[in-house]
Amino acid sequence: MESESPTVALWQLARELVRLREERGLTRAEAARLVEISGAAVGRWESAERVPREKDLKHLLTEYELSEDEIVDLVQLRRQAGKRGWWQPYSLDRQYGTFIGLEADATSIEIYESSWITGLLQTEDYAREAIKGTLSRGAPESIEQQVEARLNRQKRVLSDSGPQVWVIMGEAAVRQLIGGAKVMHAQLEHLLDLMDHPRLTIQVIPYTAGVHVGLRMQSFLLLELADFGLTTVYVEGHGSNLFLESDEDILEHREIFNQLRLAGAGGDIVRSLLSSALREVAL
Repeated sequence: MESESPTVALWQLARELVRLREERGLTRAEAARLVEISGAAVGRWESAERVPREKDLKHLLTEYELSEDEIVDLVQLRRQAGKRGWWQPYSLDRQYGTFIGLEADATSIEIYESSWITGLLQTEDYAREAIKGTLSRGAPESIEQQVEARLNRQKRVLSDSGPQVWVIMGEAAVRQLIGGAKVMHAQLEHLLDLMDHPRLTIQVIPYTAGVHVGLRMQSFLLLELADFGLTTVYVEGHGSNLFLESDEDILEHREIFNQLRLAGAGGDIVRSLLSSALREVAL
C-alpha cells in the first residue's frame, strides 16, 4: 500500500535499506564504500533523517543486486518521500513534523497525557494559551502557525475516516486552569461534546485512583500504522522529542497503557467529572 504521507514513505524506505544491508552482512561503512559516499550519509538514510539522492539510491540498490522491478519500486518510494507534506510550510520542530507525518496514516493512536488536555482535543483558544505559555520564546506568528497546524491535525485525525483514538488523561489535566475561566469553560464543554465521537475514547484517571504507573511516566503516544507495518512510541520532552521503535520499548508502553486503562474511568464517570469541573470554573 502506498502512503500519501512523505514521512511514512521515508520510514518505509529507511527500514527497507536497513533490511537489505543486513541481509548482505554489511556494515554501514561497507555499504557506503560500494557507492563512494560517507557512512554517515547511509546512516541518515537508514534513520529516516534524509531522503537519498535518486542516483545514489539507484547505485546502492544496483550494488545490492536488486532486480529492475525492485529498484523501480524503491525509487518510487523515494520520490514519494521527497514530496512536501501539508504541515511543512508551518514553523514546526522537525521531530514534531515527523510525528504529524506518521500520524497522518495511523490506524490507531493511544495517548497518555498527565497534566493538560492533549493537543487533539484542545479548543483553539486553549491551544493558543498552552503553546504561548510553554514556549521559552517565540514570535506571535510562530505561535499562530502552531495553533493552525494543531487545528488542522484535529480535522484530519478526528474525521469520520480517521484512526481509532484512545486518550487517557490525569485528573490534573481537566483541573489545571489554562487561559482563564472563559477559555477553560469552553474547553471542558468541548470535551463533553467529544465524549460522543464514534472513533474516540476518553478516559480520566481520577485523583481517587491513588498511585498508578502514570505518575512516574512522561506523557506519550503510541502510533500504529497497521497498513504499513509501522509502530512507534512518541515521547515529548522539554527541548527534545523522541521516537522509540524497539520491540522492547513498544511492548513496555503497550503494557503501561493497558495498566492506565484499568486505572482510568470512562463514560458517565468522566461526564460527571467534567461537569463537576465545569461548575467550579466561574464565568
